[in-house]
Amino acid sequence: MFGFANALLLLMLAAAVLDILPVARRRLSPADWWQEERLMFTPHGARWREKYGQWAFLLGVMVYEFIVVFNNSMARETWPWLQTQLSPVLDWVMYLCFGWKILLGTRYNGRSLLCAGMLYFVARWVYFNGQNIWWIGLCVALLAAKDVPLRRAVKAQLLCGVPTLALVEVLHAAGIVAPNPFVEINGKLRRIYGYGHPNTFGGVVFGLVLAWVLLRREKLHWAELGGIAAVGVFLMVGPPSRSPAIGIFLLVALLALAKLCTRKGPRPGNRLLAVGCAAVVPLVAAISYILPLLGPWANENGPAWLEKLDDMLTGRIWLSWLAYNAFDIKIAGQLLTVWPAPENIDNIFVYLLYQVGPVMLALVCILLMVALYGYARRGAWQAVACLITALAYGYMETQVIHLTSDPATLLLCGAVFALPKQKWMFEDA
Repeated sequence: MFGFANALLLLMLAAAVLDILPVARRRLSPADWWQEERLMFTPHGARWREKYGQWAFLLGVMVYEFIVVFNNSMARETWPWLQTQLSPVLDWVMYLCFGWKILLGTRYNGRSLLCAGMLYFVARWVYFNGQNIWWIGLCVALLAAKDVPLRRAVKAQLLCGVPTLALVEVLHAAGIVAPNPFVEINGKLRRIYGYGHPNTFGGVVFGLVLAWVLLRREKLHWAELGGIAAVGVFLMVGPPSRSPAIGIFLLVALLALAKLCTRKGPRPGNRLLAVGCAAVVPLVAAISYILPLLGPWANENGPAWLEKLDDMLTGRIWLSWLAYNAFDIKIAGQLLTVWPAPENIDNIFVYLLYQVGPVMLALVCILLMVALYGYARRGAWQAVACLITALAYGYMETQVIHLTSDPATLLLCGAVFALPKQKWMFEDA
């Protein structure tokens, strides 16, 4: 993976140098270089490169989904070769598909090439410090998603994810995968549905629900919202998987509000409303960082209500406080080798602060804010609902760094690459 990360960075740098040579030779004006989109390296074969580049990206998404949904289920205990032999091969297939799309099947102008290069450079930098393969995978997938209609991307996820999840459940019901349907957590028996933890199963279901919403968007019917709410009830009482269930309930509420507000037609937001949507990001971040400092575990006179809130969130605030005392902040992230381990820091803002560092965290927050502002201004309220829901889910789970659990990440392509007068990715231009 280190070799791939370096090779992609060097090839992007080489493409950028070749791209700017016509400007240096005065064959292309700086304004045209900045605004006009073109393929990297050479314009030859543009039609088939763009076509097969999109297919490569969709194949990469399906491989990504299969790795997370099947290879990371308890099938890895039944067939250890899934992790030791198959997953490394599928990782290379996925990254080569994304790399092909980025280098040979994507149009860039000077602005978007600079954006993509800087984002990937920082992602590669923090990956070498934190070595989180899912993080670098998410960043590479985000770059590769440019110019791919969102409907195609989420269709690919659903076409792979739903049958794969069904396969896991059939094997689990047959006693082949995770023959013991329960796991004891904090003295309570909880169903795992073929996965190592109930929240892993819940995260997979949460991602598929988000993908369905992104596929349907403004075409969602009230009956579909009722069905989504029923999935939330199942997650709450079945595994139980509380954080995905809460996320789904919030999503249904936001989608219902969007449907009521747009029942007479599209309703773009004004600047004040768009700024309010964008402000959700620093608000959730502030809550994430400040609440652990107020708790009874840090001060004997801490508020009792916060301890009750922490109990309701199954210790997530307390785990953030432990992270404060266990780790130093590194500018480009770090390997988290002491307890609380990465999987125990369940707040995405706290997790990213230590795992990928404040530089990458700031970029992520900026992208989220720009995306929320832009979609609110255009009246894409379903996209806004998905991004806010992902933020709330990230407050309770770090699974949002997986494209499988958070396909709403694809909405950030509009924030990264869209020009003011361009159609955004979700419009299927």
